[in-house]
Amino acid sequence: MRHCITVVFLAQFFLVGCSTTSKQVVQVSLNSETIDATADGISVVHISIQPNNSEVFDKLFQFGEVVGDQQLQENLKREGVQLLKIAVVDVPAIVASIGELENETYIWHGQIMKWRDLHQRAVDKNGMLISAEGIPYFIQRGKLSLLCRSWLMPQEGGLYMYLQAMPTWHVPRGDTSILSRSAEPIESKVFMNLQFETLLKDDEAILLAVDLRAPKEISGPQDDGSPPVRLGEALLGGPVDNDVVELLIIEANIMPRM
Repeated sequence: MRHCITVVFLAQFFLVGCSTTSKQVVQVSLNSETIDATADGISVVHISIQPNNSEVFDKLFQFGEVVGDQQLQENLKREGVQLLKIAVVDVPAIVASIGELENETYIWHGQIMKWRDLHQRAVDKNGMLISAEGIPYFIQRGKLSLLCRSWLMPQEGGLYMYLQAMPTWHVPRGDTSILSRSAEPIESKVFMNLQFETLLKDDEAILLAVDLRAPKEISGPQDDGSPPVRLGEALLGGPVDNDVVELLIIEANIMPRM
């Protein structure tokens, strides 16, 4: 079934003090692997919400279950991300529990046999100070992405969508954002400690949430400048001037069988 989760009711990695040589190249394909919306696959909804309180993550736990082991959850929490498996039917209630809907986008992907960007944000032209695993890095260029692959997988309990995803950073050659053997990036890094995988039933979804808060005004001298933005928060839009909660929802769509 397809709900489309519409809630309207609804080279070089320029880092500080760290070498970033990476031998793993993740390939991304945006062409032949997309299946039309009458087939099995996944869809992605990106929702921005103006929060009405500061207890966002506590509220989300009532709607879903954690994905992965305790170490993965701790790794994600350190980067400012909450990861849950939810029922798509609960998305309107999730949004209402957080605050007021500001923006929503929807993209159909189908089955993804090769790594693909499900979400991407370009590094600010003036550079960004981020932190990963508690270590600050200054990135001067490139793109932060959530890469994914997903396909239909039969199991004893029925049909599921297998989903595997991981955050990455890369500097593409030229204007393309696609990583491939013919156009390997100038530099890249895969954040393997944040990789996750799961099986989704029809109308189940993965929810990634970040709670982005505007920096508080401080009177007096500010010699230290702005603090680094955690990796997960940077991936989904941080830093921000106004408080916002960003949700990335990856929904499984499995056609009924006779």
